[in-house]
Amino acid sequence: MKKMWLSFAIVMMLIIPTGAFAVHENANVKQRDTEAIGHVLAGHMFKHGELDEQKWMKIVRQYTPDQADEWQKVLDERKTLRKQMQDEQVKKALKAKCKEMKKKREAALDQLIDRFANKEITKEQFKQELNQLHKKKKWMSKEEKQKLRKLHYQTYEAMKENDKNAMAMLLPQWLEHMKKENKRLAKWIQEATQR
Repeated sequence: MKKMWLSFAIVMMLIIPTGAFAVHENANVKQRDTEAIGHVLAGHMFKHGELDEQKWMKIVRQYTPDQADEWQKVLDERKTLRKQMQDEQVKKALKAKCKEMKKKREAALDQLIDRFANKEITKEQFKQELNQLHKKKKWMSKEEKQKLRKLHYQTYEAMKENDKNAMAMLLPQWLEHMKKENKRLAKWIQEATQR
């Protein structure tokens, strides 16, 4: 009996510290991951968060100070839209709108497949209409995404080289992009909540 208790005590001395170490190590890993993610997000000026608005305004004041008021207005509008999206009723309305749009797309796809199966349209017409259906569900077109990527890259390069002329040309493009996104988001929220 004494040997059994001694074995049990030895096993417990090995297991308990290992378990505690694993929990402690897991907590350290989570903390490091959170810090790394926070660092990445804080370093990414295109996320459009609170910190990023400050970065935008600092850059605007440095390169195009005459547009600072207009930028502030656009960024304030974006902040207001983000607050609206955090409202529970708006969240529910947006979720319902997404479900409704998905059902409409699925119905349109079913109808398209039926038309193709009944030989009412050719294979080429089917592909074209399918592409149109696919484009309707996207927030941005492929061309808009490419233009935005190009704008990101040009801004990155201009900031890296501290090219004041390039930044003075790029910031108005960013301002127009943000205005367009604000309008699109406001329209999206309005359509969802007015049902």
